[in-house]
Amino acid sequence: MQRTILGISAILLLVSSAALWLWWPASEGVLAFCWRMGAVLAAAWLAYDDVQRLPNWLLLIMPVLLILLVRFPRMLLAMIPLLIAWSILRKLLPPGPA
Repeated sequence: MQRTILGISAILLLVSSAALWLWWPASEGVLAFCWRMGAVLAAAWLAYDDVQRLPNWLLLIMPVLLILLVRFPRMLLAMIPLLIAWSILRKLLPPGPA
């Protein structure tokens, strides 16, 4: 049911943004909101099955990381080498006891 709601919301936002663009081009803020949120909801609709398989802790951490990266964009430069090193070490080291 949630995937259907995402799809319908994305279509409604994209159609309303097209209508705003045609009939009320002066409303730039609402137009930009409708285009962007329609695109984000369409992407969420496409990725819905994959997101369902993510661990719960990752779903809780991702918004916090996104806020930190928006607030401090230079952290991304430090995080990329750390993530690469982590992925290499994870493949090299044997798995520990579970």
